[in-house]
Amino acid sequence: MPVVDAGVANALIKTAQAVKLLGATVILTGIQPRIAQTLVELGVDLSSLVTRGTLESGIAHALDR
Repeated sequence: MPVVDAGVANALIKTAQAVKLLGATVILTGIQPRIAQTLVELGVDLSSLVTRGTLESGIAHALDR
Protein backbone atom coordinates (compact mmCIF):
# COMPACT_ATOMS: atom_id res chain seq x y z
CA MET A 1 0.00 0.00 0.00
CA PRO A 2 1.44 3.38 -0.94
CA VAL A 3 0.27 5.37 2.12
CA VAL A 4 -0.20 4.44 5.76
CA ASP A 5 -2.02 6.58 8.26
CA ALA A 6 -3.31 5.92 11.77
CA GLY A 7 -6.51 4.35 10.41
CA VAL A 8 -4.66 1.91 8.18
CA ALA A 9 -2.23 1.03 10.98
CA ASN A 10 -5.12 0.43 13.37
CA ALA A 11 -6.87 -1.81 10.83
CA LEU A 12 -3.65 -3.79 10.35
CA ILE A 13 -3.29 -4.42 14.08
CA LYS A 14 -6.96 -5.34 14.54
CA THR A 15 -6.79 -7.74 11.60
CA ALA A 16 -3.68 -9.39 13.05
CA GLN A 17 -5.44 -9.77 16.40
CA ALA A 18 -8.44 -11.37 14.71
CA VAL A 19 -6.17 -13.78 12.85
CA LYS A 20 -4.53 -14.76 16.16
CA LEU A 21 -7.95 -15.58 17.59
CA LEU A 22 -8.36 -18.04 14.72
CA GLY A 23 -5.09 -19.72 15.67
CA ALA A 24 -2.95 -18.38 12.84
CA THR A 25 0.07 -16.09 12.78
CA VAL A 26 0.47 -12.93 10.70
CA ILE A 27 3.79 -12.51 8.92
CA LEU A 28 4.19 -9.00 7.57
CA THR A 29 6.67 -8.81 4.69
CA GLY A 30 8.20 -6.26 2.38
CA ILE A 31 7.45 -3.02 4.21
CA GLN A 32 9.00 -0.14 2.30
CA PRO A 33 11.37 2.04 4.33
CA ARG A 34 9.11 5.11 4.15
CA ILE A 35 6.12 3.07 5.32
CA ALA A 36 8.17 1.61 8.19
CA GLN A 37 9.24 5.13 9.16
CA THR A 38 5.62 6.29 9.14
CA LEU A 39 4.58 3.36 11.35
CA VAL A 40 7.33 4.25 13.82
CA GLU A 41 6.33 7.92 13.80
CA LEU A 42 2.72 6.90 14.48
CA GLY A 43 3.90 4.80 17.41
CA VAL A 44 2.41 1.60 16.01
CA ASP A 45 3.35 -1.45 18.10
CA LEU A 46 4.18 -4.28 15.73
CA SER A 47 5.67 -6.48 18.45
CA SER A 48 2.76 -8.92 18.17
CA LEU A 49 3.52 -9.50 14.47
CA VAL A 50 6.32 -11.38 12.81
CA THR A 51 8.00 -9.03 10.33
CA ARG A 52 10.38 -9.95 7.54
CA GLY A 53 12.03 -7.81 4.91
CA THR A 54 11.10 -9.92 1.91
CA LEU A 55 8.36 -12.32 0.90
CA GLU A 56 11.01 -15.02 0.49
CA SER A 57 12.18 -14.63 4.09
CA GLY A 58 8.56 -14.59 5.27
CA ILE A 59 7.86 -17.86 3.50
CA ALA A 60 11.08 -19.35 4.89
CA HIS A 61 10.01 -18.32 8.40
CA ALA A 62 6.60 -19.92 7.92
CA LEU A 63 8.12 -23.15 6.63
CA ASP A 64 10.60 -23.28 9.54
CA ARG A 65 7.75 -23.22 12.05
